[in-house]
Amino acid sequence: MAGRETNKPTRFERMYKIWDYLRNHTDRNHPTSIARMRNDKRVRAYIGDKQTVNRLIKDMAHIMNLKEDINQDVNTDDGDDAQGIEYKPESEWKLYFDDFKKFYGDEERYERDDIEEYSSYMDNVMHIKNLYYNRTFSEQEVDSIIEGILATRTLDSVAAQELIRKVEDNMTTEFYKRTPRHICKVQEPELADRELLKNNLSIIQKAIDDNVRISFRFNGYSYEKKLEPVREEKDELSPYYIVASGGRYYLLAAKEYPALQIYMSIWRIDLMTDIEIPQRKDRLHIKGIPRIPKKNVVNLPLKWSDDFQLKHLNMSFDKPVSVTLRIKSEKCTDNPKKRVRPGYTFLHDWFGDSFRYIRTEDTPPYDDIVRVECSPYGMAHWALQYSELVEVLEPESLRNDIKDKIRSLNSKYSV
Repeated sequence: MAGRETNKPTRFERMYKIWDYLRNHTDRNHPTSIARMRNDKRVRAYIGDKQTVNRLIKDMAHIMNLKEDINQDVNTDDGDDAQGIEYKPESEWKLYFDDFKKFYGDEERYERDDIEEYSSYMDNVMHIKNLYYNRTFSEQEVDSIIEGILATRTLDSVAAQELIRKVEDNMTTEFYKRTPRHICKVQEPELADRELLKNNLSIIQKAIDDNVRISFRFNGYSYEKKLEPVREEKDELSPYYIVASGGRYYLLAAKEYPALQIYMSIWRIDLMTDIEIPQRKDRLHIKGIPRIPKKNVVNLPLKWSDDFQLKHLNMSFDKPVSVTLRIKSEKCTDNPKKRVRPGYTFLHDWFGDSFRYIRTEDTPPYDDIVRVECSPYGMAHWALQYSELVEVLEPESLRNDIKDKIRSLNSKYSV
């Protein structure tokens, strides 16, 4: 086979180089033009004459914005556009420029019928202005991905930074404000084997999708730092929701006990082994044992709500109640209504914007009264953790539970 006689790039090379340039150096807020690209040494060798590059970019827009349909036949080489082709909604386009939007945008595509007129205009008159590549992920979505990488417990600092570099190199443009390169991660206890966890999650999700039960062996860590079963028999549960929290995965489920009311329970998925869907027979199209209906499970949300963690601190599973708290909030001596400093950070860290300020007390030390909704079990341990800042006032049953825990601590430490 004879080699290429000139250094002139092929049409495919030009398409690739222009696409690569656009995806790295343009976005909705930073479009470009043929003139700018012709003056940019990074891409000007692949531009060519005006008529050629116009046709090239038009063909790229046709291909990249085309609705995915294997039955569509689009001819982009002979100047004759196929009739009846369909494009994606404008929000899903990959390549934008003004004249393409003018003829194929959401507002225009159903108002024009003369396909031949389209082709003639596209070939001979179309201008390439405000051209840019539309990336799949927005900058805000990339930020969320990077935050997830930094928060995960399964990556050390070096691995996390390398993964962030790949995300930024492949999912952003030169206009993206990159993450600082020297954010250090603290060492976290390593979770169970990743393949085991992945397998557990896959089986549980399949059971949830099919509304059937799972069985597994539940484990704990021994003094030898190994997983060991907490009991001989396997547990059988009705699974409902997989929850990611604090770098771990949890399962909201229900376990059936004879003659007892059925309550929601929460299980660590990384502590499960030998997981299976009992009585499942795929060849006979038998999915397994039907799970308990959600409506029959006490405290289980019928629909998932993102504020679940705010009401179930540390994944506590009892029913949330309204809790009234006294919050230590130092005031100025000459003005009890003026706070010395913002002292609600710890409360916001755990409850976000869900807590409600009620009032400031009328007598010294002028503490604040606030109200939150939280499970009693989770609140009791949280209130002890922040005992120098918080006092539980109501409900009385929760206050008494905290008193019992304090008495036990006094006895344990011989106070």
